[in-house]
Amino acid sequence: MKRGARYTLGVLALLSLAACTPDKAMDFGTAQEITTPPADPLSAQIVRDFDHRDFTLGNNDRDAEVRLMPWPKGRRILIPFWLGVNPLYPAFLRPTVGRIYVISQSLLVRPLDGGQYLIRAGSKMFKTDTVFESTHTRYKSIGTMLPTVVRFVGTRVITVPKDAPETGTVTEKVPVLREVSLPMHMDAKPDGYAEFEVRQDA
Repeated sequence: MKRGARYTLGVLALLSLAACTPDKAMDFGTAQEITTPPADPLSAQIVRDFDHRDFTLGNNDRDAEVRLMPWPKGRRILIPFWLGVNPLYPAFLRPTVGRIYVISQSLLVRPLDGGQYLIRAGSKMFKTDTVFESTHTRYKSIGTMLPTVVRFVGTRVITVPKDAPETGTVTEKVPVLREVSLPMHMDAKPDGYAEFEVRQDA
């Protein structure tokens, strides 16, 4: 490729990235939430199969290869990671309300009311404030969360304290992820991960 053509392509790529800033890429739509069950058969089946159950996760870093412990060897399903691997390109792996995802390496920041938590979830490149609705677990400490199957149910406007050492609050529109499964099964949880217990009333 000639030097001039390379230069032109480089400029176009920079302009594309400049036009798609994180605040635009992370605009999840109007602030509303859904309560209806999944309409597509695969999502409905995942909700049924993984409800209140842990799972194992394969080594695929493009899509989550998940399987339940009782499944026969070789059986697994692919579920997109929340925000994929690079959400900053326009319309690339943009989340869809109602879809099932796997959150991986998310950070639990603080508890909210009603069994909900403020977490930072996303790709390796970019994580965003998110409301995590817990239906099966109760977290006892902050820290990194084990991968969990969730459903993206919409967006909400919240007001939360700023991170220390800053003071005051911040009001922001955030995605809402509802817990589907228990956290991923691990024989020994690494240091720095958030402590949790399974809710007996779930």
